[in-house]
Amino acid sequence: MNILIIDTATDLELISVTTEDKTYEFAESMKMSHSVTMFDSIKRILDKASLAINDISLIGVGVGPGSFTGVRIAVSTARMIAQILDIPLVGVTTQEIFAASAGSNNENKVLVAFDAKKSRVFGALYRFNKAPYMETLIDAGDYSMEFMLKTLTAGDKVLCIGDGCSRYRDVIAAAADAAGFSFSIMEEFIPSGEVTSQLILKKYNENPDKYRFYDKTGPLYARKSDAEIALNEKKQREM
Repeated sequence: MNILIIDTATDLELISVTTEDKTYEFAESMKMSHSVTMFDSIKRILDKASLAINDISLIGVGVGPGSFTGVRIAVSTARMIAQILDIPLVGVTTQEIFAASAGSNNENKVLVAFDAKKSRVFGALYRFNKAPYMETLIDAGDYSMEFMLKTLTAGDKVLCIGDGCSRYRDVIAAAADAAGFSFSIMEEFIPSGEVTSQLILKKYNENPDKYRFYDKTGPLYARKSDAEIALNEKKQREM
């Protein structure tokens, strides 16, 4: 089975292809819109794997939450390819992609948080099991960092990933001092295409029928965009 992975919910663009015996991947922070770079990245990875797009038999996509534009680009592209090729499409949160890629060293929990502005993060909390298996403690969503930390207790060892953790380092440190947990922040973390492929294949094998139709997989925005909020406020004023 040849698996294509697409995730552009953050500044980092993750594109990978896993064949029966090898993973080919591209993962870099982009300085321009993913809409400009993503198709070139997909073609480059397919060329490295000596595959054509028609050789792909399963697609995995990061559904966010994260950048509204990035999530939309990844999901719409994955849905288009899955529809054209008539192949299964498996969606997974971007937070789980990052957490599963981290593996487990001395930590027993992993916090993934991307800066969502307005003193919020797009975050999730997991308990480590053997990669790519994770127990979800807080589902991926739009939260304050304080909310993300409130379940951590003395003795917890927490690996923190994402620019939201870097931005709110002081908040994490204050909570750690108060509750007695320890933490480390992994800066500029790069998720693994190979581990993500394992995660996608695991989810697919557990319930193939769930992922048979591409239109069952959609974006997870977690909150309304600024444009939607402004439009709603305008409608309220006009009522």
